[in-house]
Amino acid sequence: MAEGVVFDLGYRPHEGPRLGRGGARWALYRDGLRRVLGLRRRMRRKVFPIVLMSIAVMPALFFVAIGVVAGQFDTELTFFGHSQYFELTGVMALIFIALAAGELLIPDRVSGTLAVYASRPLTTIDYLVGRTLSLATVVVGFLWLPHLVLFLGRAWVAGFGSYVADNWPTLWQTLLASFVYFLAFAPLALLIASTAKRGSLASVLFLGVTIVSGGAAAALVDAGFNATGLLALNQQPGYVKDWILGDSARTWIPEQAGYEPVVSLVVILTLAALFGLLLVVRQKKAS
Repeated sequence: MAEGVVFDLGYRPHEGPRLGRGGARWALYRDGLRRVLGLRRRMRRKVFPIVLMSIAVMPALFFVAIGVVAGQFDTELTFFGHSQYFELTGVMALIFIALAAGELLIPDRVSGTLAVYASRPLTTIDYLVGRTLSLATVVVGFLWLPHLVLFLGRAWVAGFGSYVADNWPTLWQTLLASFVYFLAFAPLALLIASTAKRGSLASVLFLGVTIVSGGAAAALVDAGFNATGLLALNQQPGYVKDWILGDSARTWIPEQAGYEPVVSLVVILTLAALFGLLLVVRQKKAS
């Protein structure tokens, strides 16, 4: 043809504000929240987060209700405290992290979305920080919310002002313990998810490593190899949690091996830094 032909494909340039790198980070964080909570997805993606959060909060509501009844009869009843409550929510957080980590990282890598992110003003660190913060927001909130409900309920029964004045450290202690659980579990789960092609495989592998490490460490400690007590990945956050709250839910494997809680905290932080570094290296290769 002697003359060219122009096709109108309906392209429209961006007319809104250009938010730059900060806007891209915020969008990535919000997308991570939606993935973790199953928002804008099929109903089966929403069921599991809703069920876990309901199971976590319902015992707190139940004990608050019992406290109200006991208060009406001038009866002082003491139910299991915040340290024991972590025994319930800690296990659920482990399962939740195992499933959510794959949802955050695997679809982007398998579908080739990482190339799209790379074309934006986002670095690998930005991507991982956004995904990690979205997971941390949900997991820490999931762990801490029942304690907040329990605290406010007890304050309501016992006299709000006096109870809060005497027990306010419980709020930051339970919040700090929630972060400890996240640091103990999430880095390894994200690292495994960065190498797997299927979320179910990543979840099973993470749960297997975490749970088996506790059983193996217990057997070795009983056999006299006390140094292996630090390998019990599923035991470390509970031991540190009891230390933070000044309570004791049970005897932990690192404790049986003769280690102080601060040693378990150092192990958690060291492994989190190591797994985080490996995650960055792995993600840069995948990008």
